[in-house]
Amino acid sequence: MNWNDATEDLLNNILARTPRPVRDQTEAQLRQTAEALAEEQGLNRVGLNTLVGAWVRTTPETVRPDLPRQMEQFGLDPADYREYFE
Repeated sequence: MNWNDATEDLLNNILARTPRPVRDQTEAQLRQTAEALAEEQGLNRVGLNTLVGAWVRTTPETVRPDLPRQMEQFGLDPADYREYFE
C-alpha cells in the first residue's frame, strides 16, 4: 500500500511523541489500521484522512479527548475529522 509524503510526515510526528518502549508497536498498529481503512474505502493509497482515522481508532478512549489538541499542534483542524470521534 502506498503512503503519500504528507501522511508519512504526520505518522513520523505522531511517533515522535510516542514513548520509545511502545513506538514500534504503535507504528505497526497505525500502519495496519490505516491500510485496512484504505482498503475498506477502495483506496490504493493511505492519505491524511485515513491516517487520522486510524490514529483515532487506535488511541485508547481514556486519552482520546486529548487528540483534538494534538491535531491542532500538527496543523490539522479537528473539525475536519469529527466523523472519527463519533
